[in-house]
Amino acid sequence: MAKSAKSQFAVLGMLALLKRSSGYDLKKHMEASTQYFWRETFSSIYPILEDLETQKLIVKIDVRAKNDRKRNVYRITPQGTSVLTAWLLKNPDDIQVRNELLLKLFFGELVPTKVSIKHLEDYKKELTHKLSVFRDIETNLRAIDSSEAVYSLITLDHGISQVLTSLEWCDRAIKTLKSSKEK
Repeated sequence: MAKSAKSQFAVLGMLALLKRSSGYDLKKHMEASTQYFWRETFSSIYPILEDLETQKLIVKIDVRAKNDRKRNVYRITPQGTSVLTAWLLKNPDDIQVRNELLLKLFFGELVPTKVSIKHLEDYKKELTHKLSVFRDIETNLRAIDSSEAVYSLITLDHGISQVLTSLEWCDRAIKTLKSSKEK
């Protein structure tokens, strides 16, 4: 299934967790939770909501905001819950990673070595920041006394493990490039 089709499940799942939400609030919640492994943009969320509504997997509820403006809030339907559950029970497809850094490193012999080293050093800075963010999230999740936090913690642990492994890999790659440059 293409990412765009799977994006429907990301939105359905978020609605199942939140019970009801506007498109804006869905995006904000995803930014605070799934953005490190599944990102959606406003421009993708709203068409997905329309499509899910057409399929009768969600319903729109008109809610009046504080300023008396109409605000569209969505909730998952029983049919939507069934579709989401069926998807959750299936094995995931093979993970396809598109990593621009690895692509540039693969073609690294076409540019000076210092360019690849700079890319790796910049990536290390990004990873270090991400690790700090993950550790803060971990602290907050551990403060929640809820069995539901366990699912967030195991996905977060995957992210922390990846970052730590990538930091080690960056150090080895930089060392390799610097030693090959000396030859």
